[in-house]
Amino acid sequence: MNIGVLTVKDRDFHPNMRLHQAASGLGHSLSLINPYRMMSGICDNCFEFDIDGAKRVPDLVLPRQGSPMGDYGLAIIRQFEHLGIPLVNGLKGVTIARNQYITLQTLATAGLRVPNTIFLTGKSQLSQALDRLGGFPIILKLVNGMGGDGVVKARNHDEAETFLDSHLPQKQGVVAQQFFRPQGRCDIRLFVIGREVAGAMALTPKDDDFRANIHQHGSARHFVPEPAVEKMAVLAAKACHLDIAGVDLIIEKNGTPRVLEVNYSPGFKGIEAVTGSDIATRVIHYATTLKRAIKKS
Repeated sequence: MNIGVLTVKDRDFHPNMRLHQAASGLGHSLSLINPYRMMSGICDNCFEFDIDGAKRVPDLVLPRQGSPMGDYGLAIIRQFEHLGIPLVNGLKGVTIARNQYITLQTLATAGLRVPNTIFLTGKSQLSQALDRLGGFPIILKLVNGMGGDGVVKARNHDEAETFLDSHLPQKQGVVAQQFFRPQGRCDIRLFVIGREVAGAMALTPKDDDFRANIHQHGSARHFVPEPAVEKMAVLAAKACHLDIAGVDLIIEKNGTPRVLEVNYSPGFKGIEAVTGSDIATRVIHYATTLKRAIKKS
């Protein structure tokens, strides 16, 4: 089976390298599809595409463009959809997960607990947001940030307004959230494949940081989640229409779990390292099995 991975990264990027190894090990081929080197079109009402000058039709596509995904990337995913090429994950899931506020809307609608959050479109809304979130410090996030990038802890009006002045002109809005102190909380990343948790790790931020992400040099350890937490992660992925997802949860000091984020193209270097699980092989096996099921139906 010819598997396409929609990505702006090269083969040396860890997930791409591991997916290539896993695909080869299972007898499949894997091609990296850079959306900025792909031409798509509609000729005589037929959908076409050309990748790097060579027409290669993948049997299925894994969209893994990550945070750089823009409207162009969505158009490419839709092109594959119109060509009848199975997507793991599909357009609906990617559209939800690429925007953190839309993700939170989706999770809350599904009855899953999320942090208290205000979507800011102007500086004049800051005071009202502070009243709703319990005052400083607050967390400010870009709606398309991933891996802890585009996230700050604002301790006062000057810090908050500086962030808003820098990012509100982009016309995408800014997410403001209540701040949970690192002391006593537990940050968890769960990797969901299908309707199962393939692995989980607990994350600890650096001493001088509030972000637990490995990308921000936080530390990780193997974590065995309780069934209720596993169920919450699976429900979060399902609510966001994702076959494969990285689900970030926080468990408060009082034991209350909240879903922070759902990622449609999660990395898995850290989770493979701490759990010993072959996540890449499980991803390829799931994707190809799903493809066969779709073909039979």
